[in-house]
Amino acid sequence: MSQGITFSGLGSGLDTDTMISQLVGIERRPVQLIQRRQAELQQEKGIVQSIGSSLVSLKDAVAKLEDDDLFTIVKAQSGDDERIGVTATNEAGAGTFSIEVQELALARRLSSRSFGAFSDPLNMSGEFVLNGKGFEIETGDDLLDIRDKINDADTGVSAQILTVAANDNRLILTADEVGEDGFDIKDASSTNLLQGLGFTSSDTGVKNAFVDGARSSGFLDADESIATLNNLVSAPSGTVTVGDQEIAIDLATDSLNSIRDKINTAAPSGVTATITSADEGGLTRYSLEIEGTTNFVDDGGIFEALGVFDNGSIADEIVAGAESDLLVSTTTSVGSLLGLGSAPSGTVTIGDQTVDIDLASDSLTDIQTKINAAAPTGVNATIVTSSDDDGNSQFRLRIDGTAEFSDSGNVLETMGVVIGSNNSFGSVAQALTANVGNQEKGALVHATGSGAKSDSLTSDVDAVGGLIGSSAAGTITIGDKTVAVDLATDSLNAIRDRINAAGPTGVTATVNALGPGSFELEIDGTTDLVDDGGVLEALGVLEAPTALTADTRFADMLGAGVQAGDTISISGTNHDGDQVSGTFTISNTNLKIQNLLSSIEQTFGNQVTASVDASGRISLADDQAGSSALSMSLQANNEGGSSLGLGTMTVTTQGSDARSSELQAGQNAQFEINGIGLSRSSNTVTDAVQGVTLELKQAEVGELVDINVTRDDTTALRENIGTFVDDFNSAMDLINEQFIVDEATQRGGPLAGDATILNLQSQLRTVVSSQVEGLKEEFNALVLVGISFTREGRLEVDDERLTEALTENLDDVRHLFVAQGKTTDERITYISSNENTRAGDYAVEISEAASRGTLVGGVEFTGALEEDQTLSLIDKATGQAARIELEAGSSLDDIVAKINTDMASDVAEVRRATVANTTDGTAAVDSSTTFAQIFGAGAQNGDTIRINGNTHEGNNVSSTFTIDDAATDTVGDLLTKIRSTFNGAVSASVDSDGRIVVTDNQLGTSELTVTLVEENEGGGSLNFGSIDVETEGRLGLEIEATAEDGKLSLEHTGYGSRNGFSVEAAIDELGVTAGEVTGNDVQGTINGEEGDGFGRVLSGKIASETIRGLSLRVELTPDEVTESGESGNVNLIYGVARRLGDTLKTITDDFDGTLKGREDSIDRTVDNMDDQIASMERRIEQFRLNLVNKFAALEGTIATMQSQGNFLTQQLAGLSG
Repeated sequence: MSQGITFSGLGSGLDTDTMISQLVGIERRPVQLIQRRQAELQQEKGIVQSIGSSLVSLKDAVAKLEDDDLFTIVKAQSGDDERIGVTATNEAGAGTFSIEVQELALARRLSSRSFGAFSDPLNMSGEFVLNGKGFEIETGDDLLDIRDKINDADTGVSAQILTVAANDNRLILTADEVGEDGFDIKDASSTNLLQGLGFTSSDTGVKNAFVDGARSSGFLDADESIATLNNLVSAPSGTVTVGDQEIAIDLATDSLNSIRDKINTAAPSGVTATITSADEGGLTRYSLEIEGTTNFVDDGGIFEALGVFDNGSIADEIVAGAESDLLVSTTTSVGSLLGLGSAPSGTVTIGDQTVDIDLASDSLTDIQTKINAAAPTGVNATIVTSSDDDGNSQFRLRIDGTAEFSDSGNVLETMGVVIGSNNSFGSVAQALTANVGNQEKGALVHATGSGAKSDSLTSDVDAVGGLIGSSAAGTITIGDKTVAVDLATDSLNAIRDRINAAGPTGVTATVNALGPGSFELEIDGTTDLVDDGGVLEALGVLEAPTALTADTRFADMLGAGVQAGDTISISGTNHDGDQVSGTFTISNTNLKIQNLLSSIEQTFGNQVTASVDASGRISLADDQAGSSALSMSLQANNEGGSSLGLGTMTVTTQGSDARSSELQAGQNAQFEINGIGLSRSSNTVTDAVQGVTLELKQAEVGELVDINVTRDDTTALRENIGTFVDDFNSAMDLINEQFIVDEATQRGGPLAGDATILNLQSQLRTVVSSQVEGLKEEFNALVLVGISFTREGRLEVDDERLTEALTENLDDVRHLFVAQGKTTDERITYISSNENTRAGDYAVEISEAASRGTLVGGVEFTGALEEDQTLSLIDKATGQAARIELEAGSSLDDIVAKINTDMASDVAEVRRATVANTTDGTAAVDSSTTFAQIFGAGAQNGDTIRINGNTHEGNNVSSTFTIDDAATDTVGDLLTKIRSTFNGAVSASVDSDGRIVVTDNQLGTSELTVTLVEENEGGGSLNFGSIDVETEGRLGLEIEATAEDGKLSLEHTGYGSRNGFSVEAAIDELGVTAGEVTGNDVQGTINGEEGDGFGRVLSGKIASETIRGLSLRVELTPDEVTESGESGNVNLIYGVARRLGDTLKTITDDFDGTLKGREDSIDRTVDNMDDQIASMERRIEQFRLNLVNKFAALEGTIATMQSQGNFLTQQLAGLSG
């Protein structure tokens, strides 16, 4: 605010500024008092915040004492921590046991073959599957690219490049986890990609054998007792289990035949026992075969003596068939489940039948149907359901009845039915091949004995090219002369004249008239004719040249002009690296190439094989397989002026020793505990000894390590109790400081007498010191276990008393600290409560039990479906839909199995185009169809197709595909572009109708969309249609089917009104009606107040002052609910830690806690004071301005008076003068 310009005492000589300042200062004294109070309040707020911080620390310490797991008293020690580490939980029993670690679990490691450079393109393409994830390799990819693709995918496998030596680089795959499961790698290409990389060989075998029985050892007799045959002094006897039956066997008297009969008489479900015989070294041996089960339980070592068992497991398994790898859906295509962009297809052989399978479109259910439709002899395909550790459904295709499989396009390998061998890599011999292929002259077509003739032509004066449609031109050789001929302009007569003009020695050319309009060229006097530019071939004089062979004469080599006496120098190194050299002389040109090959072999000591390949190139193969130094150079010296060239020999097959790509098989840990053998897939063992975790670090056979477990370790509990006591005392010290009176000032702390702090102090002391109702009287207060208050109000611990309580009554101490809910009815269990729930007794009355939504067919179904049916279900909670296709001929059991399999399956979203394109109006296009071949499309070079869409998560993607050449660009190229647009997250294919199909590679509810916009810039009408949802992505639905009294029953597995399902359309054959069914929520009261039911959970209403926060699980069935509804009581007992924790939450809550309220109150008071000060400052400023104005007026008056006085003085002075 402007105060203007003043000049203090200018007229009066008075110090008006000082006078005004003093007067204003007096007026400002109330402001200063308020500001002093504000400072005091800020100090109080700081103390409140410090108290809050200390109470938060106390709350954290108390929270640990609320946890049941803290009351663990077990301690485990290893006799050798460098070999075995050990920890234990409260579940472990006290005792000592010995462990011998025989083998540590190891991670699987696999090596590719050797490559000369890791950054050169491999010129390989295709897909493979690694741990269930598909990888696409492109022609230009090198080892580094493959490494990075694997490492970026996070599949549980790491890839590294290992440079063994110069020009020896290998890709190494290592499992991230140890164990015999290692990792799974499968070839999903039609190009045998993994063989090319050297990870697998061409040998294959069944991967997942389906074992359905066991075979005994071979015995010399089937009628003698086993004791006699094995010379057993004390033969075992007992009752063994085979399948679902127990059978008494005594090997002292029982033979193979009698054991067989006993098993068949007991008739275990689906089990058959037989005796088989086989000739071994001229002796007939008999074996007992038990088929139909793998459930065998030994007794007294009977199965071990028979050779059925070896160390407790089946020794000789009977393989009944094979299974696929585990997949998470039966209805989604296998290719999509594996994330393959271009899944393989082919005609595979199963048993004695062939089956066409396309993994881009076929699901496990489709493949099962195809196999059973093909009906291989004795074979049945089924789908087997299991669950993973988290309870999620998994599926395998089981092919029972054969182990004979022939793969095609790696279809079966991709499914996991067969697998390529990692060990059948024999040693490889080194091979060299020339980089130049030579040719043999074409033979005479119309030989005359002393020459040759051309084909007949219709004119001898017209240009030959116009007559035969050829524009060949070149300089041909006739005998010892060359002649330039151009068929585009030369006639037969002209060619004749050119030859005769050249004058080859002894040669005459003529044109013969064969008749009206028929002429031929005849060359007489030589058969030494050499073509150039295809002139003689076009005339029909010579056949086309062919690739050189071992039988080719040197004289017949095209364009070589070999002369007698020419030599070829041979040099190089043999297998061991020793230098070799020799010279081959072409003594006459009738010698054959085979003569040269034989000379090469002799030069190398007949330790190599020389040959000519199909391209006319010299090849050399080492006769000794393995790593080799073989090299060779062939130098044609051409002494006679010839132009023979044999090229440079380079290594085309690197010699290598026999190897296995399996550097380290995945291996389980093998160890013994107290002499009992165990195997685990990890070196961290959590399930061998109850409550004990073992860390296996070193293996050494015969080295025993003692593990000692004791149950008296309360170290952690004591530490937490000590922390609680210290934090409580620290918080209380801060509070108590406020009530200490300073002797000098006779004043307490800033918060002395503060009601909030006094109440807080009282609350905390009361909670800690009071008794816990419902506990034993001798253990219902902290003081009774040695935790009590001193006279100064601080907690202290009586170590002796606390130790006694922890040692003798740990469970009672636990109850003293934690919360527990005791119910009088075991069908009602306590779930939880919160700080709003009071401890005490709660009477529970259940009026209605929770139920599940159930639909039972209205008709008894005993036959088979007369026609195909579709059951469409929608889950109420998720809104996810499922369509189950039921086939005609299905029985009720078939229908139940089909529904349950589909309900348990996760499903990927499938989108299919609405337009089916063809090549001729009938035949469907496929991925190899070029755009020019699409019927009626009129695609032109430069046309573009925009690809727009959303990913599984809903992220937008877009790109543009350009048809560069409609004659060569294919629909498959467009599919590849679609896949790359979605970063490989979808599979794209063409169905049998010629429609594009896009499948989400991620299971579950999906936001996938795909739109193709055909721009048709060239005026065509290419149209793939809209790509609409055919199958909605979803997770498995919690709906189960059962057969109930001959009727189909569908039931949601979840309880309550939130869970249920609807049937979209009725199926009259099954009596299934359309409509929605839901379950009912539990209904009842707690302490007479109506609770909220949610499925089986009954909770206190939020608005209730007495029961809110309490949640109970009610497992009563509708039949168990009594008319009175009485179901007993729930007694909530809150230990000290729980009660103190609830109190501290109320005090320290950041939003509405007690201390937060006190801070907010201080802030509001300070803000109000700020407003008061601002108002008072305005009044003071006005007061100051008034004073300034008054003093200014006074100054003016005084100045006037002084002026008048001076005037009078002057006048008086004048009068007196």
